[in-house]
Amino acid sequence: MTPDDFAARLRDAPLLLDGGLGTLLMAAGLAKGSAPERWNLERPDVIRQVHRSYVEAGSDAIHTNTFGASPPKLAAGGLAGRCGEICARAVALAREAAAGAALVAGDLGPTGLLRPPLGTASVEQMRAAYAEQAAALAAAGADLLSIETQYDLQEALAAVQACKATGLPVIASLTCELKKRGAFTIMGDPLGPSLGALAQAGADAVGLNCSVTSPVMLDMARQALPALTVPLAVQPNAGQPRVTPEGVVYDADSEAFARDLLAMARAGARLLGGCCGTEPAFIRRIRELLDAPGALGSSHA
Repeated sequence: MTPDDFAARLRDAPLLLDGGLGTLLMAAGLAKGSAPERWNLERPDVIRQVHRSYVEAGSDAIHTNTFGASPPKLAAGGLAGRCGEICARAVALAREAAAGAALVAGDLGPTGLLRPPLGTASVEQMRAAYAEQAAALAAAGADLLSIETQYDLQEALAAVQACKATGLPVIASLTCELKKRGAFTIMGDPLGPSLGALAQAGADAVGLNCSVTSPVMLDMARQALPALTVPLAVQPNAGQPRVTPEGVVYDADSEAFARDLLAMARAGARLLGGCCGTEPAFIRRIRELLDAPGALGSSHA
């Protein structure tokens, strides 16, 4: 898929993404602290089924199980030197599950490297790590690349630059918290100007994911949309996490979540999905609301 194809697709209708991947893998037995990417090789049946569950729920695009598949992250998880192998397998599994019914988005999360004074990494090291992962995902046949959960604008910009070199469409999403002065990443990057910088760097869509609930992200989306020059992606968490004897659970229900996502679409967001705690039921309900006659009104149909 080319960036022009991607832009045309978003003009036709909102693109429904998938929901949480880690949530379902943990429910399937992934051990706490274990790299999810290892299951691309060891439990491909589970990865394939999770992807298929989102396709069946109505996702137009699914993310590969490669959020932590950058070389530094894999090395930290005992998988050094296996970026190409893991990314290739991840794309193949997503492609098999999609069966032509959904696009495959190569997923890239933070590298785990930190710039001074918090760490010793350079932006160039970050860019090189993203370049290796992006090239592997593109070579394996991903339709587009999705950079997620970025908390440092400089790292996010390095990721966009590396991903744009593949020629594929690029989505770049920040994770922010709402403060008294507005929405900021944990590194202090302000939401609006940061999204603008990502768009100027070449991102074909920019967005928000993780950290906050759907009502909070709705507020953030409404703040960000008027100044954006590219489409907005939104992927909130399924409510607030609570620790229980059975593990971490999220307190949102699919109906309220889906209605908040519909409100974001009506405000102008063009890519919709979920992050931590969301499951296929959330995506299925969003699909139903989006497909209802007159759901978005004439201005966004």
